[in-house]
Amino acid sequence: MMAGKETAKNKKEKKPLPIGISDYVRAQSEYYYVDKTLMIKEFLDQKPLVSLFTRPRRFGKTLNMDMLRVFFEKTEADTSIYFKDKAIWKCGEKYRQHQGKYPVIFLSFKDVKFDTWEATMDKIKSLLQAEFDRHRELMGSNKIAKYEKDYFERIMDGSASEVDLSAALEKLSKMLTQYYAAAPVIIIDEYDTLIQEGYTKDFYDEIVNFMRNFFSGAFKDNKNITYGFLTGILRIAQESIFSGLNNLTVNSVMDENYESFFGFTCA
Repeated sequence: MMAGKETAKNKKEKKPLPIGISDYVRAQSEYYYVDKTLMIKEFLDQKPLVSLFTRPRRFGKTLNMDMLRVFFEKTEADTSIYFKDKAIWKCGEKYRQHQGKYPVIFLSFKDVKFDTWEATMDKIKSLLQAEFDRHRELMGSNKIAKYEKDYFERIMDGSASEVDLSAALEKLSKMLTQYYAAAPVIIIDEYDTLIQEGYTKDFYDEIVNFMRNFFSGAFKDNKNITYGFLTGILRIAQESIFSGLNNLTVNSVMDENYESFFGFTCA
């Protein structure tokens, strides 16, 4: 009788696998979570300014990027509680001191899948509106100039031009640096989704020209960035959207660096 009850108890305590879950806070608390937090240590040890990770689908790219966001992002809430039982916390104060210290810009393009350039731009505009809204504290600060607040308003009310939108990462990173006295971490998830869509839907030239300016402002000679992270399935030719970006470290599925932090490995 006791053995039966114990078996039933063990079954009840089992957690599901986080299939399709990209929310780090939820994944590590409600599901079986394979601790990938030593990825943070690798970054802080090697200090690559901008890192691109290319992996197939379902390799945990988005979950890892959300983990980085939760770790680095400066918020009113104490997010250290999500790491105190993880491997990164045992690595010492040298690494813990970075937790919750930086503003973060986070964009995911995984759902930007439209048939036309116009619809794609509308979706990009809405994603930028949402991300700027996450940082609306900037609008009440006297550290931000009026022309910068005017730009912020154009993004928020939907009146921003294509040129305005292409400068969004550069502008927002500057404002965040001024406000927090700390340069932001910029995370772009599934950067190549809209480029693949452009290639198959006949607006490749438009999206490549836009993304070249978009990423150049964020990652090329931008003093207002602490780290940059990008994920994707494919490596787009550097001559197209990463033109002149000589600080980009590319990590593919063929590389040994970071291999234990994506997908599953067998001991």
